Amino acid sequence: MKLRTFYCKSNGTSRRAEGIPIKIFNQSNYKWYILGLTILTYGIIAGAERMCIPVLFKEISTDLNLNLVSVGAIWGLDPLAGIFVGLPGGLLVDRFGLKRTLTAICILAGIFSALRGFSVNFAGMAVTSFLFGMTTAILPGIVPKTTSVWFKKTQLGLTNALIFNGQAIFAMAATQTSATVLSPLLGGWRNVLFVLSIPAVIIGILWYFTSREPDKRDSEISETSLVPFRQALSRVIHIKEVWIIALISLFSWGGIMGFTGYLPLYLRNIGWEPIQADSVMTAINGANMIGSIPMVLLASRFTGYKTMLFLSISATIIGTGLLIVINGAALWPLLIISNFIRSGGAAATNVMIFETRGVGSTYGGTALGLVSSVGMVGAFMAPPIGNSFANISPSMPFLFWACFAALSLPLFIFLRKSKDMKMIPEVH
Repeated sequence: MKLRTFYCKSNGTSRRAEGIPIKIFNQSNYKWYILGLTILTYGIIAGAERMCIPVLFKEISTDLNLNLVSVGAIWGLDPLAGIFVGLPGGLLVDRFGLKRTLTAICILAGIFSALRGFSVNFAGMAVTSFLFGMTTAILPGIVPKTTSVWFKKTQLGLTNALIFNGQAIFAMAATQTSATVLSPLLGGWRNVLFVLSIPAVIIGILWYFTSREPDKRDSEISETSLVPFRQALSRVIHIKEVWIIALISLFSWGGIMGFTGYLPLYLRNIGWEPIQADSVMTAINGANMIGSIPMVLLASRFTGYKTMLFLSISATIIGTGLLIVINGAALWPLLIISNFIRSGGAAATNVMIFETRGVGSTYGGTALGLVSSVGMVGAFMAPPIGNSFANISPSMPFLFWACFAALSLPLFIFLRKSKDMKMIPEVH
């Protein structure tokens, strides 16, 4: 098979892709390398570096003298950053491309993640968590665009599911080992954050040496182009379906973010052993990993992505709300089953955005960024508000987060069916 070198178009002239020219067998093979790098990016930053925090909160709160509301506020500062950077991030990737944007984000994520380890009080942890949140919160608006750029429309569901699978695998490793294995081994939570920050920088370097987006003349690859900020923003903000999906994300993400940040601390406070509490979080991430691909395949073949997203949020509501009355051994099957069903929600959301009329791969980054920014409002608000209900009862926050997520369900009435949300030709 003949080796090929990637080229890209710029101002009507051909030139080599930026970075070191990479000779590979063909674009069809190379796109799987890009997908693998994307999975590592999302898995390391949004999986390991972010999800190590909930299981370390007990140690962090003791060291920094934090109460439950302060813990909830710190956990909520991560998505707070997304309110400000989600949409700009989408605009940046649509303007400058995946390679440059992801190179910068990965390197900054590693730096900001490590800075959290230098915190000596609430203020320090809050500021560094916000900075790190600027990188984690921007990823949902950027990472899925790799699938729309490099893969066929029929492969969007599966490739997005693989990305979230990777995130679940790294999150499982972080929740199971950060507090009970790595912290004692490395000498405390600070060193855990330092060590987990290194891979993100390495991934950023790998992105720097990749080729740019594929030649859009390849018939198997979705067409994409770089568009000005004003054109992308003007196009996306006038699409009603994008705003509806964004509001659905606001309420559903709020419920999920509050639940995941509080559960390990809640279980420890009611008497569970640390290893048991961390294992519950690992089981949740494992259910998300195992369920994501079959649930997405089910959606693509039978139910449709709108129905899948509705089922995903409903499972979140039921699984979270029942925690107010269920404890002990019954908690395990409840969380495993509900999170198995929930697992297809994130991929379904991304595919629905790309398949919305007028979005496509060209405006996908901006649309994802808008949805991410709005969704992060809920993810920021819900954790500290929900944690404050612990003064009434330790399990009461779960009822609040279930009700908060339930506010998204009526919005599905205004959302078109998946089969009606087909991409139309894009005008450049």
